[in-house]
Amino acid sequence: MSTEDNKAVVRKYYELLDAGDLDGIMGLFADDISWRFPGVPEPLDKEGLAGLIQGFGSAFPDMNHTIRLQFAEGNHVATAITFRGTQTGEMQGIPPSGNDVEFTGLNIHHVVNGKIAKAETGFDMLSLLQQIDAIPTPE
Repeated sequence: MSTEDNKAVVRKYYELLDAGDLDGIMGLFADDISWRFPGVPEPLDKEGLAGLIQGFGSAFPDMNHTIRLQFAEGNHVATAITFRGTQTGEMQGIPPSGNDVEFTGLNIHHVVNGKIAKAETGFDMLSLLQQIDAIPTPE
């Protein structure tokens, strides 16, 4: 596949994520996917990702990802995003705040034969936790 095809797979992932289409998202993942997230000691597999996506979708049902920048080299696609949403549900034990949040992140996806095979996420976890009142924001 071309780098443009690989970028399209990743754009489709964000489109399905924002639409809450878990089945569609799972269809984009390789069976043996491995995805690293900040604060999670081991990479998530397909089952772990399904749980994370469902949990985040419940916490932020209006989530929206804006792709700010995307580039690809070979099978790797790097995407800088801005996440926006309102925390109306519990997030990993943190009660709903009702707060609107906005934070930035960077995902690097490894796409093989039209499927996301590996990925790594980096995002501003501190900002997210402050915005949902889980930790105090310095004066």
